[in-house]
Amino acid sequence: MDMQSTTEGPQIADVTGQALTKGLGVFSLGLGLAELTAPCAIARLIGAEDSVNSIILRALGAREVAHGIGIFARPRSVWTRLVGDMLDVAYVGWQFRNRRNNRTRLWATVGALLGVGALDLLAAYRMQRSQFGEPVTVSMTINRSPDEVYARFRDFSRLPEFMRYLDSVTELDDRRSHWVANMGGTQLEWDAEITGELPGRSIAWRSTTKGIPLRGRVTFEAAPMGRGTEVCIEMQTAPMMKLFARAEVNGDMRRFKQVMETGEVMVSDASSVRGLHAAQPSPEGVVR
Repeated sequence: MDMQSTTEGPQIADVTGQALTKGLGVFSLGLGLAELTAPCAIARLIGAEDSVNSIILRALGAREVAHGIGIFARPRSVWTRLVGDMLDVAYVGWQFRNRRNNRTRLWATVGALLGVGALDLLAAYRMQRSQFGEPVTVSMTINRSPDEVYARFRDFSRLPEFMRYLDSVTELDDRRSHWVANMGGTQLEWDAEITGELPGRSIAWRSTTKGIPLRGRVTFEAAPMGRGTEVCIEMQTAPMMKLFARAEVNGDMRRFKQVMETGEVMVSDASSVRGLHAAQPSPEGVVR
């Protein structure tokens, strides 16, 4: 069984918020490197002449570089720049105590910092507002042709056969369907629509029910050396549901592989018999 699970993959999120966040990450790296390599020049630029500024600016530069790296590693960490903005404003405000410093430049620097702070706040708001977390991606090789695997997955009404949390899926038309699930004893219902489809190659969908953020995509590619089909499913939901989604998608793919290759979901009697005992088939009809 070939399977990989990761949180990497194309982000399906607020594109504008991500672009702004990445821009701020580049800004952090650029400013941080400038403060580290030319602190005296930066001090004169902002209107500060005190000799101690080179040490402080290098420390602030190291912080900016850390912000930049952190943003590219995890875009949602852009909110940490707001803390840095407060430190920067406090530092510039401290410079007003020295009468030798250029107050005109200091005031201009305060204005620039407030402007950058507003952008940081906007980016943090956009990233937090996004109802979707990072996608969970699972890949698996199934020993069947792409057309066979696609056709079986595309029959949404049969998904509950291997997606154990689903009670039913009712296809309303070619693109819309109604889903009923039981999660932790709570029944959830939502409508979904197909947002993109290439027969035999990929299906993308999203929930259209308010309050249930869910969307994903599954692709079907011929595996190398005639080994069947590489199936890759990417699921994205609310951040708080990410751990649940990861476990369920992994289980779904294992069961889907079994259904495609053996015609049924294989279970053991450990699902229904407690304690030490000789191994035996699970009671008929029990699928855990």
